[in-house]
Amino acid sequence: MTNAIILPLPSSPERSRLLSVDLIRRRALDRLYRRRVAVEGLIRSLEEYEHARENVPGECISLPPAATW
Repeated sequence: MTNAIILPLPSSPERSRLLSVDLIRRRALDRLYRRRVAVEGLIRSLEEYEHARENVPGECISLPPAATW
């Protein structure tokens, strides 16, 4: 037994509906890929920021003792 995919005729409404569903899915997938790229860019920027902060020597300051209640 073979698993064949049978598409409706090109002029049928079912075919048109299938093509529109496919287009919707492709657009959604494209949006997901663009969001993924944006998130990866944000993560990379945060990692670079953290790395830059670790390499900058901080000033040593003395704090007076805090009053206790």
